[in-house]
Amino acid sequence: MDCNAAELLKYAIDAHNRKYEFWQRDSLAVNLYSRHVMHQKLNYIHFNPLAIHCNLASNLWGYYYSSASFYELKEKNFNFLKDIREEC
Repeated sequence: MDCNAAELLKYAIDAHNRKYEFWQRDSLAVNLYSRHVMHQKLNYIHFNPLAIHCNLASNLWGYYYSSASFYELKEKNFNFLKDIREEC
């Protein structure tokens, strides 16, 4: 086994849709201890693609991988999303 293959094995996972994962899933986990904090974090996530340093979209729902279109336009692009307003 060459050096690159051994390094790649560090990132191997057992998932049906991918063989490797290169990021830490809970790198910035935040405890959502109140509805206020929950909405604050959701707004941050939705507005982040609009930030000057990101410049990924020109409006909230313009970034495809954001859930903003789910909340703002009722679009269901991803079947795994749940409306947090209905969860609490």
